[in-house]
Amino acid sequence: MNQIKALLLAALAWGAVSLSNTQAQVDVTLNPFNLLFGDINLGADIHINESFSIEPNIGFGSGDLSGFEYKNLPVTVFGKYYFSPKNGADRFYADAFARFVRRSFTITDETSTYAEYDKTRFGLGIGLGYKVASEKGFIFDFGFGVGRAIVDETKFSAEGEQVEASWSSAMIIAKVGLGYRFGGNRNNR
Repeated sequence: MNQIKALLLAALAWGAVSLSNTQAQVDVTLNPFNLLFGDINLGADIHINESFSIEPNIGFGSGDLSGFEYKNLPVTVFGKYYFSPKNGADRFYADAFARFVRRSFTITDETSTYAEYDKTRFGLGIGLGYKVASEKGFIFDFGFGVGRAIVDETKFSAEGEQVEASWSSAMIIAKVGLGYRFGGNRNNR
């Protein structure tokens, strides 16, 4: 699983080098809170015009915690509308999103009493956020969104037996992104 994290970081580095010479304006962000837990979450906010951008965002997490291992793969695509941009695709925005999430917890300790868990969800939602773009190109982006799962397949098994579970169809997204703006014209600020 560390290979996947290394691959995502390599893709970020390759993307940064590739974007440094482009005229397109792209804000590449990393969620610092996910890094605290050994997970990675990368976003690339691609500016369509001064007031609209599209941001694909992918994350990956895995680990082995006292008797079980977990895997987490969220993929989200945001469409953002900026109400009063100052430096192009910045400041207060509203967004719509589509989100796919795949999570699993698997028991690795035979004596454990934990239940195994497997979840696949796909949903749509809306949110609000604020992005700050500095003169030097540094980005701070935070937002919050709520949505509803359209597809929600959850499976629990305890001691080899399937257990029925009913979850809320609500989807909640909290975003914090620190990054850098590549391309575009940063000299007009």
